[in-house]
Amino acid sequence: MDQDQTNQDSPLESSDELKKLQENYNQISSELNAIKTSVEKRKSETTTLKILFYTALAMLLFGFIYTNQTLQRAQHNNLKANIDALQTRATQNLLILERKLHQEILENKGEEPHQRLNKSIQSMNHALDRLPPETKGIDKLVKKVKRDSEELIKLVRSEQRDFAPEAVP
Repeated sequence: MDQDQTNQDSPLESSDELKKLQENYNQISSELNAIKTSVEKRKSETTTLKILFYTALAMLLFGFIYTNQTLQRAQHNNLKANIDALQTRATQNLLILERKLHQEILENKGEEPHQRLNKSIQSMNHALDRLPPETKGIDKLVKKVKRDSEELIKLVRSEQRDFAPEAVP
């Protein structure tokens, strides 16, 4: 009887085991489906984040290029304005120098050449007088230049008197 009872218990046990296995299978299957859904959801989120990241990166790049271009344009305009201002200033300086030179030419036209030479030599001698004698050699040279300049003035004056036109009767 034991054997019959064992045989009868066996189908019951095997059907219980089958039910447990079926439940385990269903549970594992539902967990796998949940994991699969979660992975797909994560994949979708990852794709969305990648799209956001690359969009933000593209916007930053565009912003950088636009800002850089705007700054370059502003610097170019600033340089242009500075160059124009410098050209205007240089032109004004040249005009002022031209006027001064023209005025000096007109002032010097009335003077005789020997008078200008006398003024130049006198101003040179005056400058030499102000120099402190640093060495004996320099002091000798200064005195020699003064002597030579005085002789030159006398020579020019004497030649000027010799070549002066005499009054015609």
